[in-house]
Amino acid sequence: MAEIAFTQYLRPSGTPHPVTIDRPPEIAGLAAILREAGCAFEIEVLRDGTISMSIERDEFGETDVLAHSLCPNGPEVLEAVDRTITVAFANLITAKQVHQ
Repeated sequence: MAEIAFTQYLRPSGTPHPVTIDRPPEIAGLAAILREAGCAFEIEVLRDGTISMSIERDEFGETDVLAHSLCPNGPEVLEAVDRTITVAFANLITAKQVHQ
């Protein structure tokens, strides 16, 4: 397992707090590529307990959301992290191909 860093925004004021999530090496490898491309990994617990996570990057002065997921707080979070990272990586590759 390898740690993936996220910025968690804490209620009620949205204070940023660093957190890590252990995931398999193949997911952590994709996350490392995303981070090298300038992506930010963000996560928060919404008022109803739902987890919201996104992977974004600033490009050309605009924020590009490469992936966003919502899931219940619990074991589903790990699946959502994997899915969000995988989708963000695919979208990053697609974006790079479009801009070439």
